[in-house]
Amino acid sequence: MSRPPILFYCQHLLGLGHVQRGALLARALVKAGERVLFVAGGLPVPGLDLGGAEEIPLPPLTAADEAASTLALPDGTLPDQRYLADRQARLLALLSRYDPAVVLLELFPFGRHALSFELVPLLLALTDDRRRRRGAAPRVAVSLRDLVVSKKNQPWYEATVLAVVRQWVDRVLVHGSPDVIPLSRTFGLADRLGDTLLYTGYLCASPTRLSRATPRGEVVVSGGGGRVAGPLFRTALAARPMCPASAALPWRLLTGPYLPDALRAELETLAAGLGPVAGRPAVVLETFRDDFPGLLQGAALSVSQAGYNTVLDVVASGVRAVVVPYEGSGDEQPVRARILAERGLLKVVAESELSPARLAAAIQDALTAPGFPAPARLDLNGASRSAEIVKSLVEEVIAARQVRRVGPRAGGRPHSARRRYT
Repeated sequence: MSRPPILFYCQHLLGLGHVQRGALLARALVKAGERVLFVAGGLPVPGLDLGGAEEIPLPPLTAADEAASTLALPDGTLPDQRYLADRQARLLALLSRYDPAVVLLELFPFGRHALSFELVPLLLALTDDRRRRRGAAPRVAVSLRDLVVSKKNQPWYEATVLAVVRQWVDRVLVHGSPDVIPLSRTFGLADRLGDTLLYTGYLCASPTRLSRATPRGEVVVSGGGGRVAGPLFRTALAARPMCPASAALPWRLLTGPYLPDALRAELETLAAGLGPVAGRPAVVLETFRDDFPGLLQGAALSVSQAGYNTVLDVVASGVRAVVVPYEGSGDEQPVRARILAERGLLKVVAESELSPARLAAAIQDALTAPGFPAPARLDLNGASRSAEIVKSLVEEVIAARQVRRVGPRAGGRPHSARRRYT
């Protein structure tokens, strides 16, 4: 029999972090010899490297607000029931058409509850399949970053997530390390997940060799997808003249593909007014760099928000860094930034305290502090370890399906699956 695929559902709504992390995991799975169907339903992502995974787009949805609590169409209007039903039908059709060995869900049920309209029917269809085929039905795994966003009704949220995991999920892959941030730090019922919960280490892009074309000695200011990074960009440009150590260096602003056009025009005007440095513009604006990890390795300083991907790229590169954690969608970025700052890996400016003077002081400190950053002691092998775990689930399903294909033994007694699956 041909090797069944992995159906990887990965929906980004506000920025690029979720889909970039998903792409990294997809590349690792393909490298491990798996066929990956990457089901994405967000806005287009420039330069997304899936490493050979097959991208299957759903009709796009994005966030209607900066908290990503409500869904919207790309033009900002709300989707109607027909639009949502079409997405649901397409997703269920993929399950039927490809009969995957594993359905891998990014974040859900720990988040992305606005997408329950299509994910709950998907899980119910998997339940029906398990009743029919038992161990030959697809396994369900969750790809989860190191911590989750706290909710207003945290006890109810945790009880609901626990119930969903116990009913449907075979493995929860936490892309972090318990000695750095245990899941229980932000999900109090983590211990009740039992052996379903597995820590993989952090997902991080492999170090890249610096090319001759890679800029060096710059201050790199980035804001993920750019949709909520406007205050950081404005403040950084205002802080530049106030910080002698950084004003002497060339700057590069990576605005992200979702920065509003009007704001980009404003930033271009501000940058043009800063004059040249060593015969080149003081500040260069770019939309996107597919060599971001390598760019950080050659940089003098990184100034950014504190999303999972960016922070891991910062830590892996060893660059001096200042982060301004985004607070609009919860406490995920502030918690991560504070913990890593306590380890001496970066400097933090709270978004609520952001001002040109405060950011300039942090930049000056980061550029001049001796012994900074401290040596990173994080497990960054999460991609390969995650691929191994998912691959083992694929092997379970293949074994069960092979038993079913053999049929009944002599005497009319059927083969049984290698392990009981309920």
